[in-house]
Amino acid sequence: MILIFSIENEISTSDVMLRLKHYGEKVLRVNADDNVYKLQKITSDGIYFENTKENVIYNFLEAKSCWWRRTGLSKNNFLKNPARKELIFNEFDLSSFIYGSQSLLLGETRDLRNYIFQKIYENCKINIGNPWRYGLNKLTVLDIAKKYGLTIPAYEIVSNLNLIKKVNLPNKKFVSKAISDGVYYTLENQRFYSYTELHSKDDFSETEDIPVFPSLIMDLVDKKMEIRSFFLDGTFYSMAIFSQFNDQTKVDFRKYDKVRPNKCEPFKLPNGIEKKLKNVFNELKLNCGSVDILVDTKGDYVFLEINPVGQYGMTSQPCNYDLDNIIAKYLINGKTR
Repeated sequence: MILIFSIENEISTSDVMLRLKHYGEKVLRVNADDNVYKLQKITSDGIYFENTKENVIYNFLEAKSCWWRRTGLSKNNFLKNPARKELIFNEFDLSSFIYGSQSLLLGETRDLRNYIFQKIYENCKINIGNPWRYGLNKLTVLDIAKKYGLTIPAYEIVSNLNLIKKVNLPNKKFVSKAISDGVYYTLENQRFYSYTELHSKDDFSETEDIPVFPSLIMDLVDKKMEIRSFFLDGTFYSMAIFSQFNDQTKVDFRKYDKVRPNKCEPFKLPNGIEKKLKNVFNELKLNCGSVDILVDTKGDYVFLEINPVGQYGMTSQPCNYDLDNIIAKYLINGKTR
């Protein structure tokens, strides 16, 4: 049995499941945003969840492998009736004890989920990803990359706009970007994203004292191309993106130009860069993730970040890597080839 923790409507999960079923594998998909799987009990020899659609109980510790694609479990997996109920005691409304931002349920869910994840992770012979690495601190990862000899962009974090004219960056032009994951929201069938945006120190030369939330500003790299590389258990599947020739995508290729799309092609990272990246993944205790790198006009490789559950379809399809099949086979036998 193969276990996948994911969310609804996650296309990569569905594509890999199709491959696994083609190979005759039993697959359980547990989504954090539905109510299909409910915890029944935990014993010394099992973690038992009921699939409420099938009326079948599964022992998750029988899984031979697990893909930690998304968070996979929420309080809905532990509540029999997730509907909110008012809790009144001696005229006091105690509902917040159960449903508030500091509620008992949130704390219980967190510790229970962490225990379940730990038992499954330790029990599985094969894991893709890590249940404690669904998100990475970009600043920490930049420090680790620098530690292992990778070039990173110069950056500063400012808390007042009048500091920008004094920042110690090599160039006048710089970019601003989210420290965390940024905005990725869908609201009323509309999608909202935050992007990497271009600025100049000159635009802030006359700025007065204006406090802002601590914001990341990073030196603009004069790039030759971008590299998106999917990493799985020691192997890199890389793609060159020639985004600099299009004004719409030259700062952030995610501002896709569907009329004149960027040229993309398979790419092989230098062995020295791959070795340094492997050291970063090892320190993070990750065997999977997507790496963003820039190649500047001098030919130097500049590390940007690692997404531990990065979208790999945009790399797999143009380069014909067939990563869905590679991931499926790895979940079956622990090998990428």
